[in-house]
Amino acid sequence: MTRQRVLSGIQTTGNLHLGNYLGAIRNWVEAQSQYDNFFFLADLHAITVPHDPKTLAQDTATIAALYLACGLDLQYSTIFVQSQVPAHTEFAWLLSCITPLNWLEDMIQFKEKAVKQGQEVGTGLLTYPVLMASDILLYEPDKVPVGEDQKQHLELTRDLVDRFNHKFATPKAPILKRPDPLIRAEGARVMSLTDGARKMSKSDPSELSRINLLDPPDLIRTKVKKCKTDPIKGLVFDDPARLSATICSPCI
Repeated sequence: MTRQRVLSGIQTTGNLHLGNYLGAIRNWVEAQSQYDNFFFLADLHAITVPHDPKTLAQDTATIAALYLACGLDLQYSTIFVQSQVPAHTEFAWLLSCITPLNWLEDMIQFKEKAVKQGQEVGTGLLTYPVLMASDILLYEPDKVPVGEDQKQHLELTRDLVDRFNHKFATPKAPILKRPDPLIRAEGARVMSLTDGARKMSKSDPSELSRINLLDPPDLIRTKVKKCKTDPIKGLVFDDPARLSATICSPCI
């Protein structure tokens, strides 16, 4: 029996952190023998936000090595660099020509990142969900692993499949395959060490906010010791303000 196909990838800016491992890579490794897997290094997505071109190639190679070090087996998984397959950008252009502008303007991640970047925000940040749809649809996967922050992007992909097939195909002979989300019953949500209300992120300017997979033990101990566990400074007992405050402790 043919195994179902799974596709996923991670942006190649910065180092992978504990959240990337527990929320994605660990799950890929545990289930890889059950599927036909394609895991890519999303270097084209990485350039939609401010980055250092001098380190992007090295970061891409480092993350590829981390994929293997974490346990991805080439017997079950194909690992590749997004930019080395021209069809990704070629298909993204075709899809962008049928994507309504308001669909992209409504994407939550675009709204959040556009506020941070201000007047420096690039068109690529607006259109990168179309590139993500291209990444997915080129490989005709049955399942796409998604977390909370990527559900909207997969829904856009599924909507584009319906729109494309309605325009250029028939119900009996669709051209594009509609993928299903692969959502774990139990998923790790690792919070920032400096802000317990936000997820651990590679884009956070503070290195103290995350534990990188390549951090040495001494640095990890330092980050944990400086981890924010209480929104109120000082050691005071039986303080009503402290008791009623929301505790911002990073957790899994």
